[in-house]
Amino acid sequence: MSTPPPPISHTTEMVIATVVGAAVGLTTENYLLGIGIGVALGIGLSVAKTLYLDHKRRKG
Repeated sequence: MSTPPPPISHTTEMVIATVVGAAVGLTTENYLLGIGIGVALGIGLSVAKTLYLDHKRRKG
């Protein structure tokens, strides 16, 4: 029986998304837009990292 792969940490992606979302919200004074961009960016970066690491694990 094979051991499961270690869990993927998404801390870096969440920090990047939070900083970008806060910057957009503060510069445009539209905080809801900043929240939306931060959430969307966080989800996108997390999915991209998960797919990349999954592809890397299967390949090598």
